[in-house]
Amino acid sequence: MIRVNIKKLDDLIDMVGELVITQSMIRQNPYILSNANRRLNRDVARLSSITSELQKTSTCLRMVPIKQTFQRMCRLVRDLSRDAGKQVGVITEGEDTEIDKNMVEEIYNPLVHMVRNAVDHGIDSAKERIKAGKPEKGLVQLKAFHRGGNVVIEISDDGKGLNKDGILKKAVEKKLIDNSQDFSDQDIYKLIFLPGFSTAAKITNISGRGVGMDVAKQAVEKLRGKIDIDSVINKGSTFALSFPLTMAIIGGMIVRVGKERYIIPTTAIRQLLRPLEESYNIIIGRGETINVMGNLLPLIRLYKIFGIEAEYKNPWEAIVVVVESENKSKCLLVDEILGEEEVVIKSLGESLKNSQGVSGGAILGDGNVGLILDPEGLFALSEV
Repeated sequence: MIRVNIKKLDDLIDMVGELVITQSMIRQNPYILSNANRRLNRDVARLSSITSELQKTSTCLRMVPIKQTFQRMCRLVRDLSRDAGKQVGVITEGEDTEIDKNMVEEIYNPLVHMVRNAVDHGIDSAKERIKAGKPEKGLVQLKAFHRGGNVVIEISDDGKGLNKDGILKKAVEKKLIDNSQDFSDQDIYKLIFLPGFSTAAKITNISGRGVGMDVAKQAVEKLRGKIDIDSVINKGSTFALSFPLTMAIIGGMIVRVGKERYIIPTTAIRQLLRPLEESYNIIIGRGETINVMGNLLPLIRLYKIFGIEAEYKNPWEAIVVVVESENKSKCLLVDEILGEEEVVIKSLGESLKNSQGVSGGAILGDGNVGLILDPEGLFALSEV
């Protein structure tokens, strides 16, 4: 084992990112594509293979086990349970799961908020637990594992679960939502992430001020992650935080809208299709929709959102990309699918970093810049 300055590792990974871009440019060079020289094509394929392996290896250099973070959470549970006067045990699973070193610091605060809520709101008192036929001692479980191209961290408790009616009532009282809206279970659970939301009857040292969960959600989204909630009354709740394995490189589908090109993260894509004319509908109160396998999904016209001229206006002439975010699915209208590629994420700079609907940029194989789309941001823009 040797100690290496983290800046040196970051510089190395940045240079490997530049190598990936340059290799992509070489591979897509018109001279290379049209060249029939078998040896040259073989060498370019070999370069691509070596670059890909180097990229994977350099990314792994910055990976560290989540064990230390979990240990800090265990101490936090013990301290919080003592302050709250509750008996709470803690179990960890998947401590050897590795995450990006830069991600460790970023996810600490969101995890603290989730654990605080599990102990204070989730775990019921000893009397309530005995009455419900549960062990007197509550349980908080921390679990980490890899799923697809993501690392998932789950915080579970065996407490009273989320009170859907209570959450809905409080949100209406605070005028955060309109009572006439029809909400699914997941929509109701997501209300706890609204700024200023709290169902606590009284403010404690641990929680009840209405700050925390919205900040936690923002921190998770900053890392291109998402939070899923599963809850059963009197059985408990599970908060699952899902993050990309690496923060620097993502797999993306490159699409063309007019003369512009955009990158849609492949993890968000559910389906690609050219809809039939009869699949297109305009529904009062819902706007334009596409019938996808019996489901009417809202249509988002990217050329309208970004103010550009598209080649096709009719959905049955263009391509529809069905994307998923926050347990919702919508259709993005694009002119053409250009292919799939691993892209290196580049920051858009201070002036554009808060642009809604866009999470970053990437240098494509031909040297041009493509914007990386943020499905959740696009959904929000389309609902304005």
